[in-house]
Amino acid sequence: MWTYSLKLSLRSLVRELARNLWGRILIYPVLARNERSAASLNAYIARRARALRVPVPPDGTRLHSANPGARLLSKAELKQHPERFVRPRKAGSLIRNTIKTSGTSGSPLTLVQTLGTVIREEGFVYRQLRWIGYRHGQRRAWIRGDIVCDDQPKDGRYWCRDWVGNMLMMSSYHLSGATIGAYIDALERFDPVVIHAYPSSIAALANWLNAAGRRYQGRALRGVMTSSETLEPEVREAVIKAFGVVVFDWYGQAERVSAIGTCEQGRYHLLTDYAGVELLDKGDGTAEVVGTTLNNAAMPLVRYCTGDTVIPDGEPCSCGRVFPTVKAIVGRQDKILTLPDGRIVARLDRIFQGHDRSLVEGQVLYHGDGRFTLRVVTNEEFTEADEAALKDKFLLRVPGVPVEVARVPAIPRGPNGKFEFIAVES
Repeated sequence: MWTYSLKLSLRSLVRELARNLWGRILIYPVLARNERSAASLNAYIARRARALRVPVPPDGTRLHSANPGARLLSKAELKQHPERFVRPRKAGSLIRNTIKTSGTSGSPLTLVQTLGTVIREEGFVYRQLRWIGYRHGQRRAWIRGDIVCDDQPKDGRYWCRDWVGNMLMMSSYHLSGATIGAYIDALERFDPVVIHAYPSSIAALANWLNAAGRRYQGRALRGVMTSSETLEPEVREAVIKAFGVVVFDWYGQAERVSAIGTCEQGRYHLLTDYAGVELLDKGDGTAEVVGTTLNNAAMPLVRYCTGDTVIPDGEPCSCGRVFPTVKAIVGRQDKILTLPDGRIVARLDRIFQGHDRSLVEGQVLYHGDGRFTLRVVTNEEFTEADEAALKDKFLLRVPGVPVEVARVPAIPRGPNGKFEFIAVES
C-alpha cells in the first residue's frame, strides 16, 4: 500500500505544480465569470476563437444546429492522417505532448495537445467541482481505472492514499459482493466531500447499500461526480437514494471538442466556453455532437464528429447559469460484467491505448465463464511483444483470469455499423 501511495502522491505533486495550480489560479476565475453573464460568455468565446483561428457559433447561450452541407471531420480521417491537423509550434504552443487513446471504440487514436490545453482542462474540471461545493484541499475519493493496489492485497485493502491530492484512491477492478462492504466502511471513515467514480463502480456500491437497507453514513459528502460512461437514470436514482446527494455527471473526450456538466439541479449544461458545439440532427429526436476546440492550439479540430449523441433541450435552468441545456447524453455505455467470483468488470478501454501504430481496432470478448479473448485487427507492425503487452495490461485490471489474443480480419458490426467494445459470447 505504501508503495502505491508514494507513487500516486508523487504523480499528484507533479500534476499540481505543472497544471492543476495554474488551472485554478489563472483559468478558473475567468471561467467563473462566464457562468451567469451572457456578455462575458460570448466575449470569451470570441477571444478564444480568434486566438485559435477557428469558426464557432458566437452565441454561447443557445444550442446550434450543424449545417448539413458543412465540411465535417470524421474520427476515421483523424486516425488515418493525424499529422494533417497539427499546427507548427509558436509562442503559446511550444510545450506539447502526444497522447494515445482508444475511447470506447477500441480504435486507437493519436492526439497532440499543448501544456496550455491541459491547464485549461483543469480549470474547467475545477469549475465543475465548485458547482458540487468542493474547495481545493478538501478530501476526495477516486474509484476509477487506476492501479492502486496489488492483485491480492494481504491486508484486504483495495485502496491507498494520495497524500498530496488528499484523495482515497480505490480500485474499480476489485469490486465484488464480497468486498463492497469494506469499500463502504473505508469511504465512511475517510469521509470525502466528493466521490469521483465510473457510473458502473458507484452503481455497485449504491445497489449493495440499497439491497442491505443501509444508507451511506459519511457526513461531509456534497456530491458524486461520474464520467467516462453513460449515466443511466436508474443508476442516478440508486446513487441518490443510497448516498443522499446529487449526482454530477461530466461528459468530455480526449479530442477536447465538447464538454457537458451537471449543475446542482441535475440539469446537463453544454459548456460553450469549452468548445464550439453544433448538433447534427439524426431525425429521431437525438443529435450527434459536432465540436470545434477552443483550447488546443497544437491540434485544433474543427467540426469534429464525436459519434456521441444527446437529446436536445435548450430550456433555461433554474440554477441561473446561461449555458444551454440538453436533456440527456445517449450511448457510450459499455457492458458491465460480473465474473464467477463476484468481481464487477467494466471500462477496459485503456488496454488498447498506446498501440495506434500496430492496432486498427480491438474488442474484449467475454466467454461467460471467466475466460476472455482480446480480438484485434492489426497491421504488419503488430508483434508478439504487442500481444504480450495487451495481455499484461488486461491482467493488471482483471487479474487471475485466462485471456488470449486473437488476430481477426474484422470485428463483427451491428446494424448501426458499430461494434460493442465489450462483447459477450452468446
